Amino acid sequence: MVVRHATRKMCSVPTAEAAEKHFQKMKWLRYALLVTIVLLTFLPTPTKAATSADVVITASGYICGVPGSFTVYYISDYEVGLSWTKGADAANTMIRAAYGRLPKDRNDGYLVYYGSNTTTSDTAVNLDETASEVYYRAWSQNSAGKWEEQGASGLIEGIGVTALVIGIICLGLTIAGFVLKNPLLLLSAGIGWIIFGILLYEKAFENQAMNQAVLALGLVLALVSFVSSLTVFMRGRPAKQSLEERDYEEYKRRVIEATRRRYYE
Repeated sequence: MVVRHATRKMCSVPTAEAAEKHFQKMKWLRYALLVTIVLLTFLPTPTKAATSADVVITASGYICGVPGSFTVYYISDYEVGLSWTKGADAANTMIRAAYGRLPKDRNDGYLVYYGSNTTTSDTAVNLDETASEVYYRAWSQNSAGKWEEQGASGLIEGIGVTALVIGIICLGLTIAGFVLKNPLLLLSAGIGWIIFGILLYEKAFENQAMNQAVLALGLVLALVSFVSSLTVFMRGRPAKQSLEERDYEEYKRRVIEATRRRYYE
């Protein structure tokens, strides 16, 4: 009879060095897993790009671009040329003008042009009369009828030859009328001062009160000239002589005439 002895396989106990290596290996695995979780959490998920039909772009506050290359140029004393390029997304352009100041809005000054062209001319201006600048401002309007508020601007200087010449002539007539005591010169100066004030009214200064002062100055000078003309005229008229004064004058004339005859005889 054969007797077999069962043997038990004994498990070996890992050493401290092997345990440390195992721990370090598991540590790096945990770090790798943590990094993977973070990346999957915060990185954007790839999606299909939207087509142009899916995209709506809204620009807050944008209406259309201002007119570009806005140019004001001289053609004649009675015509000023204007040219520009349409602003981006603009359908129409409005241009307004004012004497001595920039138009504040689309209701200020006078209308020069409204439409879809890019050139026009101002034939309502008279550079020969005004001594101040003429300011132009242009705004763009989009196809929906909305306006941009900034606008583009330009100016041209007035020549003012007519007003200057009339002013010089009136001053000369006024001085000559007082010195010579000529009522006709003073009367002509008065008419000239009225014309001078009307020509410069609302065309000289930005301040409305100053424009009214110009007109008032012309009217005051005209009134002074008229009153002076009447005064000089009345003083220059010969006064009525009494009968005694006429007789005395006649007596002096006869005495002088008789004295001359005796001297020459």
